[in-house]
Amino acid sequence: MRGYLLLTEARSGSNWLGSLINNSGYMGQSSEWLSPKIHRLDTSSLSWEEFFEEIIGKSSTDNGKFGLKIFPNHLFITREFYGMDFIQYCLSVHDVALIFLRRDDTLRQAISYARARQTRSFAAHIEGTADPRYDFEEIARCFFYIRDSNSFWQSYLEISGAKFTEFVYEDLVPDPSPLIACVAEHLKVPPPPKLQTSLAVQRDKLTDEWIERFNEDRRSADLLDAYDRREHIPRKIKNFFKLATRRLQPRYPFAF
Repeated sequence: MRGYLLLTEARSGSNWLGSLINNSGYMGQSSEWLSPKIHRLDTSSLSWEEFFEEIIGKSSTDNGKFGLKIFPNHLFITREFYGMDFIQYCLSVHDVALIFLRRDDTLRQAISYARARQTRSFAAHIEGTADPRYDFEEIARCFFYIRDSNSFWQSYLEISGAKFTEFVYEDLVPDPSPLIACVAEHLKVPPPPKLQTSLAVQRDKLTDEWIERFNEDRRSADLLDAYDRREHIPRKIKNFFKLATRRLQPRYPFAF
């Protein structure tokens, strides 16, 4: 089968671009299919081969073309369940194009991500469950997270030696057709005669206001706190004992 994998991170424009591709009706059904919240499969009852086929089926159109977008955490969640690298396995059994999508303006992406995480609204048509509130540390945390994700993809692709095509969101805003044409060429189908989507851009004056506040606050901010995403170790007696005997060690960023 022929398909494509869109390697990216949240708030990169991947929903918008995916909708343009999906609305063709014959270029796969791109979504975050490796996310348990999306695929809703019982991984405890499925073998790796069965799980993989389910994912390919969910991401395919009737003509056998498939497409899905992958964030780094999706890749690691899948490995946690099955001990497999979805990308490498997919490349070994199907004819797959890898597309790396990123944004140049990481701060705007981070603000968009922070707002979406607060409101739980990841698309304009989804009503939020809370009002957004400015939080410097949350925005900085999202900034670091996005940069780490992009660095992972760049390093992963370089080390693996896999061929890929890179696109920048800001270059596609005025004309997304280069990415659509790239996917269509690999799938050996004609590009959609008309690009259509029901998604709206989530951009307003609040973003500019938060950028201004962020630029002011970062002069005196504790950026190490924002970067440190270690898991909290519960304050239980057994954990204190493990820490004392070095059977459980708190990890800090960049510890090898």
